Amino acid sequence: MKKILGLIASQRKLANGEILTKEVAAAAGDDCQLELLRLADLKLNMCRGCYACLTPGKQCPVDDDLYFLVEKIKAADGIILAAPCYALGPAAVTKVLGDRIIALAQLIDDLWCKPCVVIATAGIEGWEGYTMSALNAMARFMGFKLKDSHMFMGALPGEGILGEGALFRAREMGQALFGPARRAGEGECPTCWSQIWKFPQPGTAVCPICGQTANLVPGENGIQWVYGDSSSMFNKEQLKHHFQGWLRSKVQEFISRRKELAVVRDRYKGNEPWLIPPRD
Repeated sequence: MKKILGLIASQRKLANGEILTKEVAAAAGDDCQLELLRLADLKLNMCRGCYACLTPGKQCPVDDDLYFLVEKIKAADGIILAAPCYALGPAAVTKVLGDRIIALAQLIDDLWCKPCVVIATAGIEGWEGYTMSALNAMARFMGFKLKDSHMFMGALPGEGILGEGALFRAREMGQALFGPARRAGEGECPTCWSQIWKFPQPGTAVCPICGQTANLVPGENGIQWVYGDSSSMFNKEQLKHHFQGWLRSKVQEFISRRKELAVVRDRYKGNEPWLIPPRD
C-alpha cells in the first residue's frame, strides 16, 4: 500500500480542503491509504532565527511538534497539502511551518522528491491573491516534487467540490500524485508555477519567487513570452548550498565579526520602548 499524508491547514472540520484531499486521495489508486494531519493540531512555534539547527547533527532547539511532522512526512509515499485563502494568502499555519525551512532543509535528503499535490481554496474568484504561488513555493522549498496544484472556489464548507469541473479536477490531481505531473499553466512561471511577475523594465518579466526571466516580444498574435533558462533555485544542489553551505558560512562570519558588529549594535541598546501586553 502507498501511504498518502494529507496536511490540512484549515481548522474547520469537513471543510473544503479536507473534502478535496479525500477526493484526490481516492483517485490516486485503490492501493493507496490516506492519513490526515491537521496542522493546527500540532504545536508549531515560530523560528527564532538562532541558526542552532545549522550545526551538523543538531536539531532545532524549539520544543514543538516539528520533528513529529517530519517523521510522518518521511514515512509517506505522497503528500497532499491543502490550505484555505485568508486575506489574499494561505492560512497562517502554513507560513509558520514554512518559516522553519532552515531546520527542514537540513533534512532535505530525506524529504527530496516526495510527490506532492497542492490544494488551495478561496471563497470567491478574484480574492485568491498570492495563495497558490506561496503554497507552490513552500512545497518546493521542502524538497517535494510538485505534481499538480489548483485553486478551488467555494466559501461554504462542502461547496468547493461542487464548482464546475471541480470533481474532475480533483480526480485529475489524484492521478497526477503518482503519475505524470501537469505542465505549467498559462500565465504561470514555467519553473515554479508562480502566478506573480515583476516587470523591472519594458519588455522584461522576472518571477519574484524563483528568478525565472522572460522577454515580452510583440508578434502577429499579440505579445509572446520568450522564457530564459529555467531557474535553479529549487534544485536540490542549490537548496543545499543555500541552507547548508552559505548560511553556515554566515554563522562563522558572524563569530569572526562579533566584536565589530557589537559596536554597531550597542549604539541601539538600552531605553527600549517595547510595549508588553498584560498577563494574568
